[in-house]
Amino acid sequence: MENRYIISKCTLLPNGNEQMPKEGLDMTGGNPSIQYYESIDSPVISLSIDDVLDVDQFVSRYGITGGEYLILEISLSEDAKRNGQKDFKITSKHKMMLNAVRDVRTTTGKQIASFDFVSVEAIVNETAKINKRYSGNIQNVVKEILIDDKKGIKTKKKLKKDKSFNKYTFVGNLKRPFEVIQWLCPKAASKDLDCGFLFYETLDGFNFRSIQELLKQKETKTFKRTDDSLSQSSEFNITENRMDQSNDIGMNLRRGMYANRTIYIDLESQTFSVDDYKISKLEGLKNPPKLPDKLEDFPTRLMFRAIDVGAMQKGSTKKQAEKRTELAKYQNKAYARNNLLFSQSLSIVVPFNTDLRAGQTVKIELPYKNESGKQDWTGGKKDSTDVSGKYLIHRLKHEIGNNSSHTQLTLIRDTFTAK
Repeated sequence: MENRYIISKCTLLPNGNEQMPKEGLDMTGGNPSIQYYESIDSPVISLSIDDVLDVDQFVSRYGITGGEYLILEISLSEDAKRNGQKDFKITSKHKMMLNAVRDVRTTTGKQIASFDFVSVEAIVNETAKINKRYSGNIQNVVKEILIDDKKGIKTKKKLKKDKSFNKYTFVGNLKRPFEVIQWLCPKAASKDLDCGFLFYETLDGFNFRSIQELLKQKETKTFKRTDDSLSQSSEFNITENRMDQSNDIGMNLRRGMYANRTIYIDLESQTFSVDDYKISKLEGLKNPPKLPDKLEDFPTRLMFRAIDVGAMQKGSTKKQAEKRTELAKYQNKAYARNNLLFSQSLSIVVPFNTDLRAGQTVKIELPYKNESGKQDWTGGKKDSTDVSGKYLIHRLKHEIGNNSSHTQLTLIRDTFTAK
């Protein structure tokens, strides 16, 4: 792809390292290659810089071993800015810390290596342990863990959160903060009692979002695949696409996607309850699937789970039992919702786009050959088997270097809500 950017700044700043100059070390020499990553599966963002020159001087002269901060500025071309995009920046507020120096090698007499950076919160997470009691709406608990200066992540980054309408009480049991937050995700229920939350970081900050609310978002961009050579430089042209996964009935049956039975064991009362799930009964499906006969009639997966009730709350024994049963139903819906979300996956490559974030939705338009052999643009309106339509950004990867740039997107949808 054409060169649409300039790496105007790529600086390694000291973090208590007195051997380094205060203004930092310039890493733009030698045309480094940069990869930036976001994912709704990951609580933090990450970035790698390959082909960094003079690594021997960095290590021997300046004592670089890890912990230094990155400042990165990628200036876009005027053509890209005319479409509303902004320069890509990693500033001091993002706190991207050097995590590892790897692949050190010698080429044409010079030593080069790759530098891996990660949000500083990932490092803090490894040293923090949650041992206090929490109680209340789950989204407020998540916020408290993130900003806690003593036991939590101690972040000052923004948190975009959807409201959880159920409360939960628990003790951290010396687990790491991100482990606790990920553990809370399937226990949270949105206002329509649709369950399943995701916790992840983007360039804009942290997110604690309901899956259903993410899918309701309006598409931020529309990307189209065309063979027209005049459109190859378009901001919204798909240059590569690959269907990674589509509906697999056999796999879906094994996973219990259409129908399953969960037996919940209440260790406190020494009783059990049975919860039968059918996909047609799941809230939030705009297009309930039309399944072959009897696929939904019998549970194809049997699961046993101990009810995770958290710490004891106020209330009678009867009320406690009712809350435990209610929580079990929340959890079963959350597992089902997560299974549905990844039922279809599409990978595409588009021109470098700084507006995109993991967790956004985009519209994809891919042509198919009609009976006359000509391209036909369905725009996702034909049927659920059509690969065009609305998708959620699962993973995002910006690649900048070697005089070219592009963005790789892994897109997902459940095929029943994202039309």
